[in-house]
Amino acid sequence: MHMLLRRLLRFTFAVALLCGAVAVSAQERPATPAFTAAQAERGQATYRQSCQDCHGSTLDNGEFGGPPLKGGYFRTRWGSGNVAVLYGYVSLTMPPDRPGALSPQTYADLVAYILSNNGYAAGDKELPPDQNAQQGMTLQR
Repeated sequence: MHMLLRRLLRFTFAVALLCGAVAVSAQERPATPAFTAAQAERGQATYRQSCQDCHGSTLDNGEFGGPPLKGGYFRTRWGSGNVAVLYGYVSLTMPPDRPGALSPQTYADLVAYILSNNGYAAGDKELPPDQNAQQGMTLQR
C-alpha cells in the first residue's frame, strides 16, 4: 500500500509539473494579432481611399508599383516580425505622397484589414494603435 501511495504521489507531482510547464510555455508564446471584423471593415474603407491605387483592389494587383500586401510577398517581408514593425512602417511611410497623414487609429484599422486578408483571424479585441501593445503580437505562424 505504501508503494502504491508513493507512485500515486510521484504521478500527481509529475502531472502538476507538466501542467505548470505547459502554462508557462503558453504564457511565453507570443500572441497572435488582435483585431475585430468591424475594425478590418473600417480599414477596408481607408484602403480603398488611400492605398488601392498603388496596391490594387485585391492588395496584389496595383498599377503604380506598390508591392503586394498579401500572399507570399507579405509572408516573406513581414511574416517573421511582429505587428508593431508592420504598423510602424505603414504609419511612417504611407501613403507615399503624405506619409503619416492618417490618424493612429486609422493606421491600426488599415493594418487590421491587411492582416485579415492574410488569413489572420478576427477576434473580439481591436488592434490598438499603441506600438508597445503590438510588440507582443507575432506575425509568425
